[in-house]
Amino acid sequence: MKPQPATGKLASLAGPVTLALGYLAAVVLPVLGAVLSLHRPFQSTPLALSFASIAIVTLLSGPGPGILASIITGLCYTYVMAPHVVPPPREIVHTAIIVLLGIVVTYFCERQTVISGRLADALDTLQLKTDALIEAQQASGSVVWTYNPEKRQIQWAEGGAPIFGRPFDDPSMTDLPIHLAIEEDRPALDEAFQNAFANGTPVQIQFRSRLPAGEVRWFESRGTPSRRQKNLWRGVTIDITERKSAELALVRSEKLAAIGRLSATIAHEMNNPLEAVTNLLFLSSTDSTLSAETRTYLASADQELRRLASIARHTLSFARPRSSGGPAHTATLLEAVVEMFQPRCASQGGEIHLEHNPNLTVAAPADEVRQMLTNLVSNACDAIEGPAGRIAIDVSADEEFATIEVRDNGVGISHENLNHIFEPFFTTKPDVGTGIGLWVTRELVEKSGGEIEVRTEALPPGFRTAFRLQLPLAD
Repeated sequence: MKPQPATGKLASLAGPVTLALGYLAAVVLPVLGAVLSLHRPFQSTPLALSFASIAIVTLLSGPGPGILASIITGLCYTYVMAPHVVPPPREIVHTAIIVLLGIVVTYFCERQTVISGRLADALDTLQLKTDALIEAQQASGSVVWTYNPEKRQIQWAEGGAPIFGRPFDDPSMTDLPIHLAIEEDRPALDEAFQNAFANGTPVQIQFRSRLPAGEVRWFESRGTPSRRQKNLWRGVTIDITERKSAELALVRSEKLAAIGRLSATIAHEMNNPLEAVTNLLFLSSTDSTLSAETRTYLASADQELRRLASIARHTLSFARPRSSGGPAHTATLLEAVVEMFQPRCASQGGEIHLEHNPNLTVAAPADEVRQMLTNLVSNACDAIEGPAGRIAIDVSADEEFATIEVRDNGVGISHENLNHIFEPFFTTKPDVGTGIGLWVTRELVEKSGGEIEVRTEALPPGFRTAFRLQLPLAD
């Protein structure tokens, strides 16, 4: 048989030893109280110390020692504290009354012990539930609240996630934080809660809030009226930014799939009419009566048609990997793009300057580089306003990359839009823009092994926006 550990033996002996000490105290304390009551300071209350000893024994050791202490107290009172006060025939009655009173004291003390134990268990259970609620709030990025519409006071649950970026004991957080929602979401948020309070119906609404650091995040608030307390609502507010991002990404992917199928269909159907127009231009150019100027126009039209045909072909094979990337001469492409957009800028009173244009060769298909530059310069032309409009294009290179920077002094890009301009279907020009130009540009740049970035600060004087394009140099 395996020997019992020393700690186990001590634990098994603790109960009997405690009970034995309780019975010993049940005998000693009442006798001690009786002896003390014989002295002058305690003679006015002869039973006070004895009943106090009964209460102490019961609270420490339980009802058994308490009943024994009651019996000892009755005997001590009759035969020690007042042996000559109580006539002999009534000794038994007095003893019985004192014992009964002692048992009543024992009962109430034991009852208090049981209630205290249940209260302690309830507090422990409540603390466990509170800890679980705190863990759930932190893990889910949420905070539980209760709200009194009449007093306009909100109580935030302990340990709620600081989803608004502010402490919950802040004075501005004592009422419903409708003021934390961005301005355009506040009317709908306020209306939803007021209707719910007026009709007693549950509320569920989504809104956006700007954190102190400037980040905009999505939240969802849900609330229901309490069934136990009148004029009290309980609810939860959850940070759903990640969920919203996933939903937007899903919608965006569906849009991209749809536009991909549509683009492939259009590009396929464009090939036949493009080939027909190209043949007609060729036949027209053989007419000997055409002037030199007309032949120049026809040559330019033929060149643009060939570029359009190339775009259609690349649309059909947009995701197909290429075995060869380039080369493309940046100087020739930039001059052609500037020549194409200069009349458009001039019609608005602006101008385009090629400030530095070395003849570099990059490892990317020429038609794709031309499309990148076309998209950037076209957006710059849309941004400039008035006769002071200016677009500057600067080209430089290091050992590995060619850098093309397109700057303009137009309306600029707001800070909140900077993180979205390369997303598909995002546009700040809803009347004329489709939102895919910069997205296509970025896809083409990254496919060629390059990078593209936008800057709105630390620019040369007068400029407000700059797109920086880096493409790998050809071998």
